[in-house]
Amino acid sequence: MNNFKKTQKYLKATEILSINHSTQKELYSELNRLGWWWNSKVKEWERNQELADPPMEGMKIRVWSNSENIEDYAEEISQLLRENGYKIIDKSEPYLCRPPKQNESRIYLTVI
Repeated sequence: MNNFKKTQKYLKATEILSINHSTQKELYSELNRLGWWWNSKVKEWERNQELADPPMEGMKIRVWSNSENIEDYAEEISQLLRENGYKIIDKSEPYLCRPPKQNESRIYLTVI
């Protein structure tokens, strides 16, 4: 007998897909592979039938820190990346986080 948490997400997943699985993550991964995604707002598994966008080139890095130092940290990370052969193709403005994290900000770096 398994010890899975009988969450709404899990119970609805087993209604859609009946496979042997040793972990809940294994079941969710298989659903994702088949085009299903959990919509936590409506508490339902939804199937996406649309063709996927092409993957982005490079990577996006989120720098998250206190608002006072965020620019300095983003620059330090950018410098380290450049020293290791990467190119920063975009750097966002700082985004202030919502309460209770309003003293923190995020900057996104797009790197190739």
